[in-house]
Amino acid sequence: MDTDAILLELAGIDKRFGGVHALDSVSFDVQAGEVHAVVGENGAGKSTLMKILAGSCRPDAGVIRMSGKVVSFNTPRDSYSAGINTMYQEFYKFPALTVVGNIFAGREVSTKGLLLDERTMRKRSLEVFDRMGVEIDLDAAVKNLSVAEQQLIEIAKALVYEGRLVIMDEPNSSLTERETRSLFAIIRRLKEHGIAVLYVSHRLEEVFQISDRITVLRDGKHIGTWNTADVQVPFVITQMIGHVLSHATPEGGGNGRSEDVILEVKELSTKGGLSSVSLSVKAGEVVGLAGLEGCGIRDLFHVLFGLERAQSGEVYYLGKRVRITTPGDAIRLGWGMIPANRRDHALLTSWSVKENITVVILGRLLNFLGLIDDRKTTATANEFVGRLGIATDSIEKKVLDLSGGNQQKVVLAKWLATSPKFLMMDDPTRGIDVGAKAEVYSLVRALADEGIAILLSSSEVDEVLDLSDRILIMRQGAIIKEFDRRGVRKADVMLYTSGDPAIRDRD
Repeated sequence: MDTDAILLELAGIDKRFGGVHALDSVSFDVQAGEVHAVVGENGAGKSTLMKILAGSCRPDAGVIRMSGKVVSFNTPRDSYSAGINTMYQEFYKFPALTVVGNIFAGREVSTKGLLLDERTMRKRSLEVFDRMGVEIDLDAAVKNLSVAEQQLIEIAKALVYEGRLVIMDEPNSSLTERETRSLFAIIRRLKEHGIAVLYVSHRLEEVFQISDRITVLRDGKHIGTWNTADVQVPFVITQMIGHVLSHATPEGGGNGRSEDVILEVKELSTKGGLSSVSLSVKAGEVVGLAGLEGCGIRDLFHVLFGLERAQSGEVYYLGKRVRITTPGDAIRLGWGMIPANRRDHALLTSWSVKENITVVILGRLLNFLGLIDDRKTTATANEFVGRLGIATDSIEKKVLDLSGGNQQKVVLAKWLATSPKFLMMDDPTRGIDVGAKAEVYSLVRALADEGIAILLSSSEVDEVLDLSDRILIMRQGAIIKEFDRRGVRKADVMLYTSGDPAIRDRD
């Protein structure tokens, strides 16, 4: 097969969502038998582009060609019929079905009698896992599997029908190092058969290991495409973030900062997650955590809030050793937790604004009979609706009916109502618009000024830089670098989070 032939060509792909220009006349090509990486910051347009190619989203303008012929993907089946198989970053699973059932969902193999050919589907599933070097129970219900095992199923779904192009959107965000090596071996075998791989990832070290060419998107625009062998990580980062590369964060420091250590963690480890993590957070200090998906940040939050048990290590609060085995333990100490997934893990969406704000502190809002005092709950809800500027016409309104930004404010209000001394914030502006983000930023600094100790993470490096007094870089479950906010560059943080080999020579 002629591997220099253009398999996929994108010409002037444009997409708007309301006032957001997600893709602005994007044009580039993918050759048969190449691994073509697409990189960019969050919001660059990568996911939108992949959804268009997968047939789950239609462009407003532009042309897609496969092997020189114009194609139109109105549904995922159109994309699949054209020879494109997509592995999504978010798991699209049927929890009650088996591994085999999930792999062939919507693509079931039937016998001549129109019955499901269980034997063939099982055989092909076993073959693809063997090629991946993975052992997995084909009869297990997916709901009982780990996140990493679910991600392996997503890879298997994309590989069971190889087609001509495989799209991999953050394929190894939950995989171990061994599983990642197996994935790369599979990708190389696909190349040998002339199958192209469109590889979307934040992990630049791995992009440079596996890709032939790199395309950079920024703010919905195609910045450029380069042969991987001709560029280096710092150059690609510069293209991803533009002029911000040389921008150092301003000197900061909250008015509430002191030398009083609120939280101290010593040598905290978990099975397969954290590895001897040690850190401290002072009163009025915002300590930012930066790292790629699966680096251990979420594991750390889960351990500190009692959602996961540590195997070893110690946690000290106000100088005293504490044991956190349940969220109730953390709450009783005066700790709060803003999770990344507000709908599933932070809100009772069918409940009202008032009920969500007061649910954690109901024990403080009882009357002399031990019953919930509606006047107290109403007053508390109204206080925090006003304080945080939550846009709602009534505190009795269901949280589900609020915008994403106002839902996030309700989550913040719920924990602020507990008067916390220590607050964990896991990607607190995820999925909210620019205006709401600015309000959250102001609130974070205001809380620090009040003396609250804050441990914060964000999927956006700029947020970590702008909000933090110190920045800790996490990779593979360990803290590998600490930066003081003053003078640190975004490029430095990205070099460490991406795992650029050059950093080993630097330290």
